[in-house]
Amino acid sequence: MQQRHRVSLNAVRVFAIVARTGSLTAAGAELGVTSGAVSHQLKKLEDELGVSFFRRGNNTVSLTDMGRRFYEEVAPAIKLIERSADALYRDENEISVHATTSLALRWLIPSLDRFRALCPQVRVRVETSSARGFPAVPDSDVSIRYFRTGDATEGWEFLTSDLRRAVVSPGLLAKDANNREIAIRHLPALQCSVDNWDWKLWCETFSVSLTGLSFAHAFDTDDAALHACVAGLGMVLAPTILTGRETKSGALVTLPGYEAVETGTYRYQRRSESRAVRQFCGWMDTEMRNLE
Repeated sequence: MQQRHRVSLNAVRVFAIVARTGSLTAAGAELGVTSGAVSHQLKKLEDELGVSFFRRGNNTVSLTDMGRRFYEEVAPAIKLIERSADALYRDENEISVHATTSLALRWLIPSLDRFRALCPQVRVRVETSSARGFPAVPDSDVSIRYFRTGDATEGWEFLTSDLRRAVVSPGLLAKDANNREIAIRHLPALQCSVDNWDWKLWCETFSVSLTGLSFAHAFDTDDAALHACVAGLGMVLAPTILTGRETKSGALVTLPGYEAVETGTYRYQRRSESRAVRQFCGWMDTEMRNLE
């Protein structure tokens, strides 16, 4: 039986820091060692595995194709180990919650005062990312993410359905907005999803021609698109969970004649069964039921 090579996990960690910083000096400063010590660890790792991870220049390093592949595979594992170790020292009443930027800004953060009133001893650390940049393997105590209808959701608990309505600023609505065809034809639309998959589904539901929509601008988050919508740049197809503030204030109104369309679900996953995490997840479920 062929014996496997023993690889130094410390050397792998050093490799990941150099790959991230692109500098032996910067990596040494982060680790508290000399750049020479960093170079020695890298050489040791490359010799052990029989590959070259870096192209070396004058005080610079850059990843080879093999190095880039190795970094993409080990970086999430190293981060997970560091987070797990950090959890051993962290206060049991502190939890980390990961959500998409729009959901965090428009629902989670504005609602946290109610959770604090219920569990004043628990501190919540909110982490955000774009929907496209959401980690494949969540490493927060609680992760909340969006799933389109038809996506695989195994391992994720249901939080709420994504019901989307076409919303627009009152000033942009034409006088004859009650007439579906005229209103749609005269209102510019805003894009906030890849390939307009949400608008395509909406158009299929109401037998509206997608080519009949005039797209004025495109945005990479629902939050940005909704700010543009309030500013009167066009109508947007937005999750009702994200538009409560604007619809209550009258800054946005629902396009007359069209019902909400379910396009997916919000779900969550927890990596911890601590009391604080269970309290937070129970609070989220209650919050969503109250919104229905």
